[in-house]
Amino acid sequence: MLQAYLVDDEPHALNMLEMFLARTGKVHVAGRAANGFDALDALRNIRPDIWFLDIEMPGMSGLELAANIHEVEPDAVIVFTTAYDQYAVAAFEHEALDYLLKPIEMGRLSRTIERLTKEKRESRPPDPLVVKTDNTDKLFVQLLGTFRVAITNGKTLMWRTAKEKELFAYLLLNNSATSAVHRDRIIEKLWPDEPYEKAKIYLHTCVSLLRKNLRNMGIEQLFSYKSEHYILDKERIRADVFDFLDVSFKIEQQADVPIALIEQTLHLYQDELLPQEDYPWVVELSHRLEQFALELRLKLSEKYLDSNNGRKAAEAAERAISQSPYEEEAYRHAMQAYLYMGKHDHVLRIYQNLKERLTELSIQPSPVTRQLYEQIEV
Repeated sequence: MLQAYLVDDEPHALNMLEMFLARTGKVHVAGRAANGFDALDALRNIRPDIWFLDIEMPGMSGLELAANIHEVEPDAVIVFTTAYDQYAVAAFEHEALDYLLKPIEMGRLSRTIERLTKEKRESRPPDPLVVKTDNTDKLFVQLLGTFRVAITNGKTLMWRTAKEKELFAYLLLNNSATSAVHRDRIIEKLWPDEPYEKAKIYLHTCVSLLRKNLRNMGIEQLFSYKSEHYILDKERIRADVFDFLDVSFKIEQQADVPIALIEQTLHLYQDELLPQEDYPWVVELSHRLEQFALELRLKLSEKYLDSNNGRKAAEAAERAISQSPYEEEAYRHAMQAYLYMGKHDHVLRIYQNLKERLTELSIQPSPVTRQLYEQIEV
């Protein structure tokens, strides 16, 4: 049987709602309050399946109470009750299960209870006797290039809103040390121009959407809320950007890195970080990743040249130029590779391309690069 908590400043309305809920035969009223403050006190000891909140109450409105409930219990199921239909849009901004107009009709209330019962049945945990593989509830996330989230069986997460998508990306990419991000920091980055109280509502709505979306894919409790921080369980997530960073850091610590390892690492960097998303907060990390990739390509070019493979050295250098057209060192690596192969026309081409690029910046090639160019016969 479902457990419900009722909040309304009108005793008659509370009595009527409790009577109707009893008639459904599917709901037990676990508690009731005449104002939002008493309801929040009760929240310390109770986690009902559903909250019925009147919207217009003195001291704290039902909308404000819902926001406070979601602070403690982001997945709380809420149904608003009111005599005024102008609150409908605001109600569903809170990801309310439903919105009931007073006087409440028995048939309408029954449909709400049926809907909740169905949702709880569909989200019921699997039989504990069913053996799960280690990867059943693991997410695989692609962030370098196309933004894609999938589970082991290949099912892809479909985003309901753009902000839900951005919230997931932000939680995943920020504060890798503790995996915890303060609520206010999220609001500052994702809703910088919104009033604080409204931004909190938007955040709670996105959290609720994301939880339901993940639950529909069979992913439970991927992130939690504690002490005003949202905490993502990154142990259950495999992301291409983390694989790339992990290997890049290891390569930085090694004096002699195998060519194969560098090639494998660069294979992970198919494109820049979230290139199709307009997220201002991702720019700094994106630049860091680009720099890592550039340094690896230059290192790869050096190693190929050291192993007398001029063709591969030139290819790596040319890829570095494509990635960073104003990076003079990349041009110099390409010139060295082509000079080694005796392809002076290619050295000339690379040098002329460099000069054209640097002219845009009103500068000239460095003495080191000019000296390298002067080694060929023009």
